[in-house]
Amino acid sequence: MIVAAPRWEDVDGLIARLCATRVSFVTETSPENSIAQYERGVRLMHQSDRGSRWVAVDDVRECWTTFERLGSVKRRDLLEPGRCSAFMFALFAQVDGVIRDPGDPARLELSPR
Repeated sequence: MIVAAPRWEDVDGLIARLCATRVSFVTETSPENSIAQYERGVRLMHQSDRGSRWVAVDDVRECWTTFERLGSVKRRDLLEPGRCSAFMFALFAQVDGVIRDPGDPARLELSPR
């Protein structure tokens, strides 16, 4: 079954769900991560065992735009803006329609259009 390529609205919805449920997820730099607060369209509070930090939603959106433009990304492709590529990579990996490359698990791909 082919899944439609995800859009920004899917990312935004995921952020809202992760915040509402406080579901924990793993990044390359921390085993415990969550979104503690979400001010839709403005910022989110990324919380990990390393501490908390505000992340601008515009930074998340810019990284998502990079992903859409390239069609596949590695963590280093999501370094700017915000300098939180491990978080971006782990967040995007949870979006429906994003696939972890079976030949290279350190690469995410958008589902075919």
